[in-house]
Amino acid sequence: MIYLKDFKQGKLIYEALDSDIRLGILDEILQSGELHLAHFAKRFNLSNGAITAHIKKLHAAGLVEITTSSGAHGTQKLCSLSTDKIMIDFASRLQTEGRTESSHIEIGHYTDFEAFPTCGLATKEKVIGRFDDPACFTYPERINAGLLWLAHGYVEYLVPNFCTEGDEQLIEMQFSLEIASEAPGYAAYYPSDIFFSINGLELGSYMSKGEYNDRSGTQSPDWWFGSLGQYGKKVTIVINSEGCFIGGIKTSDVTLADLDITPAKRLKFRIAVHDDSAHVGGFTLFGKGFGDYDEGIVCKFIYKQAAGGKIPENIREILENQPEKN
Repeated sequence: MIYLKDFKQGKLIYEALDSDIRLGILDEILQSGELHLAHFAKRFNLSNGAITAHIKKLHAAGLVEITTSSGAHGTQKLCSLSTDKIMIDFASRLQTEGRTESSHIEIGHYTDFEAFPTCGLATKEKVIGRFDDPACFTYPERINAGLLWLAHGYVEYLVPNFCTEGDEQLIEMQFSLEIASEAPGYAAYYPSDIFFSINGLELGSYMSKGEYNDRSGTQSPDWWFGSLGQYGKKVTIVINSEGCFIGGIKTSDVTLADLDITPAKRLKFRIAVHDDSAHVGGFTLFGKGFGDYDEGIVCKFIYKQAAGGKIPENIREILENQPEKN
């Protein structure tokens, strides 16, 4: 599900849907699940270039996912839906939020790990130590890592705790990161169940479809091996009073109340692939200097004034005049 907390965030989506051709493409994918780009050119009697432009617009809006497959006719691009729902939360604009605190955690700044080959780390300049040697995860250079990968195991980070004593209430925590599977060598389809947790409470999992290699990462250095993973997908984890959501889909009933976040409490965020999962495909975590986003793990704390705070008169009037739900 794509969740828009503010309707203004949906500009790319509105533009992508403002076309009968693009609506037709989405309908075709919905019926078939996954289709080659060549199918759309024939179906809508358009050139490959024109169809590619339409697909790029849908991809930029987060509506379709593009992967590659190799077969008798060479490498082909496949399209599938990236989401099953779009939700616009108009009411969220009525909330009286207090402050937002955010922080970037570099991927080499983990405080604990367990790594099994294939595994490794790299900075923008070089591979750290040797390929497939878990001992390299202890090397001092790892704090400069912009890329790490492992077949199964975990990395764990201390999250800055911005909570303070006062009249504000934490209403949401968010994490975003760029991640893909980790295949020996490279495999376009290599599913992996990647789990996230805070202080041992599991938030749910995200299934990565594969290790993406059809192009270079927009931020990756020129020396990075073209035969290995190049970029990942941006994954967002949200925890609030309703539960935990990964990519907009509810994955757990764990709420902020369950996390019991108080000032000065240590918050440990873990990314893991368990060796007994249905899909043990490892993970590749992209940070600064690699992949598409040039950032590590972004964490955000969102607060609002605690109950009892004064609601502005214009907001109060809007809330009081809302129709009752049946």
